[in-house]
Amino acid sequence: MAASIFGSVFSNIENLRHGITRAVPVTRSLGSGLGLRGDRQPDWTRAVSVPPKMVLKILFSLVLCMFVCHAEVRAGRYKGRSAWVIDGPHMRVTILEGGGHVAEIVLKDAVELNPLWNPSRPSIEPDRYVPSKHEEFYGGGPGARLSSGQMGHNLCFPYWGNPSEAEYKAGMSYHGEAGITRWKRLEDVNSALTVTAAFPESRTRFTRTVRLGGQVVWFDEVAENESAWDRPVGWCEHVTLGPPFLEYETTSFDAPLTRGEAYGKEFNWPFGADPQGTVDLRHVRRQPTRLVNHFLVDPKREWGFLAAFNPRSRLLFGYVFRRAEFPWLNVWEANNDQMLTRGMEFSNTPVHGTAKALMKTQQLFGSPAFEWLDAKSKLAKRYCAFSVLVPEGFRGVADILVDGKELTIVEKDTSKKIAVR
Repeated sequence: MAASIFGSVFSNIENLRHGITRAVPVTRSLGSGLGLRGDRQPDWTRAVSVPPKMVLKILFSLVLCMFVCHAEVRAGRYKGRSAWVIDGPHMRVTILEGGGHVAEIVLKDAVELNPLWNPSRPSIEPDRYVPSKHEEFYGGGPGARLSSGQMGHNLCFPYWGNPSEAEYKAGMSYHGEAGITRWKRLEDVNSALTVTAAFPESRTRFTRTVRLGGQVVWFDEVAENESAWDRPVGWCEHVTLGPPFLEYETTSFDAPLTRGEAYGKEFNWPFGADPQGTVDLRHVRRQPTRLVNHFLVDPKREWGFLAAFNPRSRLLFGYVFRRAEFPWLNVWEANNDQMLTRGMEFSNTPVHGTAKALMKTQQLFGSPAFEWLDAKSKLAKRYCAFSVLVPEGFRGVADILVDGKELTIVEKDTSKKIAVR
């Protein structure tokens, strides 16, 4: 590894020393740092000439990046499961091969606390799930196969929620094929891991690139329709938090949400509903709960976010995404004396179900309730996760500002700013 690092540095020294003018790719759709859509290709039209006086400054940046920003990508094991680990100076991310679940995002500067939910019961690789052997143990019904391998942040695609009765009998599980398929590693370069999975029943394919950048984890994802038919798709990033980061009446939640709906009721964040009545969703209550609420991300915003804060550890964890790509956030809890969870799921849909359900609810609160993935076409999205220690007495998140690849946390009440980079 050291040889490759020094080789890269010395190659750049030679280029700079000789004053080489090089064509570099400019992808115009990525100018703002976050956001990617369609099949846009780099435009090799811009030349860059490096003046000799810039050599030392650029060389210093190269060396600093090589030794400070470099992350190792390796195959490994996580709780008995096959996994890939991206291990950088500040962060460690683990992705499960079975289901592609993001099992942990750990800030190494802190106490190695993983905010993501890892179930207490043992899990298995989802492609080894046998209904006659495993269905009862993992809760039964259409959710059992997914539950057998689910951890942390799982992708719901090409739908979010339960299959129809006919689809369940044909072998479909909750939340689509993504979470029950074995993913494959394509490459790992420049501190990034790229994995892919083919979903044969829906004839779609999904590719995800995960890259570390300081205290931020960047996700670039592309969904591809390999069939000759246009199709509606639900695309939900099902982020589930769990203990020890998640604590009853202690861990707090912030998000720029507006109107919400569930169980035939409408409400406004931070209030939601369970079957018994109104609930305050800023914390998890110390009682058995089971709820799913759907919220509209503020339509006036360019960026949406979710932020969770544990004051005991002073750890602030969350995600930032384009509101145009994920206009909904779904809140989920299924808590009892055996399990403590909170799902904060940013999504392109508030509709729980497959194509029939999507066709019944094409809009909610005047916003689209799903997207179309055209025949032989692609959809691409980009978002990031962050994890940072905040000062004692931190009051919560009023806003998160995005400038290229740098995030700025704005504190409630005080408007103090914390840079995350």
